[in-house]
Formats: sequence, C-alpha cells, structure tokens
Amino acid sequence: MKRIWAFLLAVMLLLAGCAKNVESTPDSATADTATADEATQPPTQPPTLPPTEPPTIEELAQRQYDKILNGSYADYAQLEDVKALNQMNGMQAGCEALALTAALTHFGFDLDIDDIVDDYMVYDNNFVIGYCGNPRRFYDGAGIYPPGMVTTAWNFIEENDAKLYPFDTTGLSMNELYRFVNAGCPALIWTTYDRTSPRIEQYKEYEGVKYPWYDTEHCVCLYGYDLEDNEVKIADSWGGVTKWEDADRFEKIYDEVGRFSMVLMDTSKLR
Repeated sequence: MKRIWAFLLAVMLLLAGCAKNVESTPDSATADTATADEATQPPTQPPTLPPTEPPTIEELAQRQYDKILNGSYADYAQLEDVKALNQMNGMQAGCEALALTAALTHFGFDLDIDDIVDDYMVYDNNFVIGYCGNPRRFYDGAGIYPPGMVTTAWNFIEENDAKLYPFDTTGLSMNELYRFVNAGCPALIWTTYDRTSPRIEQYKEYEGVKYPWYDTEHCVCLYGYDLEDNEVKIADSWGGVTKWEDADRFEKIYDEVGRFSMVLMDTSKLR
C-alpha cells in the first residue's frame, strides 16, 4: 500500500510541475512579442523648432560696437574723403551741423552748408536734445549736444536710406574713440573753438548726465590719429580746414569739457 501511495504522490508532483510550465509559457511568449514590437517601432523624432529670427540691424550694430570697443587698434589711421566747410560762410553757430556734414562726406554724401540745418536738424529750448537758437548767427546760437545730434543723424539716415548707425559715445576716452576711427567710424567731438579750457557757466542735467554750457563751445569731426607723432586729424568748421593737431592738448580739452562725443558706423556689410 505504501508503494501505491508513493507512486500516486510522484505522479501528482509531476503533473503539478507540467501545469506550472504550461502557465508560464504565455508570459514568456508575451514578453518576446513585446520585445519584437519595440524593435520594429520607428525611432522617436526630435521636436521641430521654429526658425530662428535673423538679428535686427540694432543688434548687429551693437555687436559691432562692442567688438570695436573691446578690440585692438593700429598706431595710425586716417579716413578718406572727409571735407570741412567754413561756418563763417553763413553758418556762424552751426559747428555741430557742419561736423556731421564732414563725417557724412566720408560715406560719399555731398552736402551743402545748409542741408543739415534746414532739413534734418532737431530744434528745442533744451540744448541737450535739440539745437537752441539760430545756427546762422554767432551770438544767437546756443548749440546742441550728442543726444540731439544722434536724433539729427537719424533724420538724415531715414530720409536718405543711408546704411549708417549713430552712437552716442559720451564718456569714452580718446583712446577708445581711436578704436572707432580705426574701424572706419568718424567721430564728432565737443571741444572749444580755440582749444583753451572751457569757462563753464551752467549745467543742464539730462538722463543722469550733466551737460555744460560755455561760450567757447565747439564741435569738430575726428577722422584720424597718429600715435607715433602724437597727433589727431580733424575737420574743423572754424576756418573750414582739415588739419593735424597735438593729441595731448586736444584730449585735455575734450576731458575738461566732459567727454561728449558720437560716432557714425557703416552698417552696409554687417551680417
């Protein structure tokens, strides 16, 4: 009897093991099928990004400005085709307009003595943002500073579709301005007409900057420099001449006035 019971127990264990193997087989098959399905799925594509907008002319000009300001410069540079007009020929107090005219001649614009004053100059009782007075009469004109001249330059640029960009560079040193001249950018410099120290009578504050008023106020176009000879090249409407001047003296007056300046940048090749 014991043998029969042992035989039956062995048979039952054998049947139980077979049943377990049969039950596990579908799971293995399912896993194999899932693996095969995953292998046949196409790879996931990366998301499509919107096209990148090209940089604006403002962004391109600012990049170039930063590149010039932080770059090196040669010991000598002189821009070509810069002409000076004589303010005594009917524009006695219009030195700023004629300095801009001189800068524009470098870019191929042929302007008369009246063009900037009549067609593009901005006028205002605040001499910082607009010309105050009459630029044609020596004792009736109070002048204009870089903020107003930048606006004036924009008026010219927009009207003539000029590929130029004006920057107010107030506060830059002469060495920093040399970098711009070296890169092809003429600069307007506020100085005194006789290169003597300014006798400042009052200040007008605008956007956190104090702008002086002094009776010898003058503006010239800087378009060259020579570090070895220690000279700067300017177009000066006080006499209507282009000339070399002592760089130390020129810089001294520029600093005493307050380092007021602006530059014109050619944007035709910026990409």
